[in-house]
Amino acid sequence: MDGNRMRELRQQLRLSQTELKQHLNQRLGRRYDKHKISRWENGREPIPEDVAMELDAMAVERKPDARALVLANQKGGVGKTTSALNLAYAFSRSSRVLLVDMDPQATATAGLLAEASIEAYRQGRTIAHVILGDRPISEVIIKASEPLVESRAIPFDLVGSHIDLAESDGRREPGFDVSLREVLEHCRASYDYIVIDAPPNLGMLTWMALAAAEDVIIPVRTEPYDTMGVGLILNTIKKVQRRLNPTLRLAGILPTQYGKRKSVDREVLAHLVTAMGDKAPVLEPVSDSAIFGHAARNGRIALEASPQAPAALVYARLAQCLASGSPLPRADVGEIALDGMKA
Repeated sequence: MDGNRMRELRQQLRLSQTELKQHLNQRLGRRYDKHKISRWENGREPIPEDVAMELDAMAVERKPDARALVLANQKGGVGKTTSALNLAYAFSRSSRVLLVDMDPQATATAGLLAEASIEAYRQGRTIAHVILGDRPISEVIIKASEPLVESRAIPFDLVGSHIDLAESDGRREPGFDVSLREVLEHCRASYDYIVIDAPPNLGMLTWMALAAAEDVIIPVRTEPYDTMGVGLILNTIKKVQRRLNPTLRLAGILPTQYGKRKSVDREVLAHLVTAMGDKAPVLEPVSDSAIFGHAARNGRIALEASPQAPAALVYARLAQCLASGSPLPRADVGEIALDGMKA
């Protein structure tokens, strides 16, 4: 077992380094400290065989509850909701999935439910009713098998949003920033994945989403002004990791609306890969494609409507790697240069 595998198992079990240290000391009769766990995960020291065996046993004994993934960026129009919908659909083909719409604009909710989103609000079945009104989350989940209007169904379970949720940014009370994490604990056992669509800002709702997740992906358009703002969301993620959620992992930056035939897109992507260095992996880009607009106009998800389209398949590969714990597909700088030569 190497350090990367150890970190993956710890995160799958939703344990902080301190919690893992305590567990190992209790089970193995040792006196490991948090720094020892860190050195193992960073590859600075070999992992003892009994520790590796204990981690493997924990993974078998304790099937973890749902793993939560949040799509976050303070910039709007970067493909955040599109990414959330397509990843949720990709997971749903083999797993139990819940999509939580934390954006007061409710784009994902409207896309999935259309006019039925109004009925969901009338019934008090939105995340706003949970966060602001203390309604149990079990009462607001819209099941995939439960269409709110005749002949309309959704491919996975949903907790929809509403503009009322915007009131959260003005709420000040102790522990309010972990409200979402608290309510999700009541339904995690029913799912394999929870996908959270965060709002396009760095306010309270984004903090809530990051505090409730194990993984975060940052969608960003391959345009100069969009990539310039990546540092802001990275700083917010670091603060949440330090103060609210030490197990949060930055899975990667997902370039979207990428035109490989456009020199500016290639230059921006190459610059992003270079600038990020070891800070964050830059994932395989999602090409700019008409399939996303066509699917949205028809009330569908691109990966569902066009499952073999190259742009949609990026989400399928990403979901598969996230589910299996395999290395995530990254942007290939060599291929970017090759695309430039072909253009």
